[in-house]
Amino acid sequence: MMKKVNRIDLLKKAITLTDGQRQSDYGKPVDNMQHIADIFNVITNGKLTARDVALLFQCAKIARRRISPTVEDHYIDDMAYCGIEYECVKEGKY
Repeated sequence: MMKKVNRIDLLKKAITLTDGQRQSDYGKPVDNMQHIADIFNVITNGKLTARDVALLFQCAKIARRRISPTVEDHYIDDMAYCGIEYECVKEGKY
């Protein structure tokens, strides 16, 4: 019998993604969001912040959930981006 997935399971996976191998691969999440913002700003001549990028990534996950609401990955990533957004705010990157 398949185990029922709940929000705690999804949150644990989100933690693993942002604090595990991805952090080793990409560095601190806030720094990574700022790096992405810097690149976006060059392309768009904009003034995006690290928090803006985290918000945009959340928007992407919301859009994907509208099309495929049963894909677990959308929820896990959105939880992770929400946590990263909070870190951005706490570090003044907004």
